[in-house]
Amino acid sequence: MDRMVLNDANLTNAVLVRSVLTRSDLGGAVIEGADFSDAVLDLPQKQALCKYASGTNPMTGVSTRASLGCGNSRRNAYGSPSSPLLSAPPQRLLDRDGFCDEGTGLCDAK
Repeated sequence: MDRMVLNDANLTNAVLVRSVLTRSDLGGAVIEGADFSDAVLDLPQKQALCKYASGTNPMTGVSTRASLGCGNSRRNAYGSPSSPLLSAPPQRLLDRDGFCDEGTGLCDAK
């Protein structure tokens, strides 16, 4: 669904889990009950959808607002693949084993 024009689309109760919606236009789409869990959306599009997102998906039981990460500054905090400068977490967050350079504070992403 990358780069699709979905203006005024009826996505009521749609299951869009892990969808790629980068550079897509969902202007005016009806998203009540839609589940966007782990979907990839451009940050401005996500913010626009959060303004009117509502409902809970009857199949997955997930709230539309929760699946979009509305009001959650940590979810998708680094943007998306379409905004590469924002898409990577800081180097320090990549290390899970404690192998960081003491001098620079940077970690190897192995």
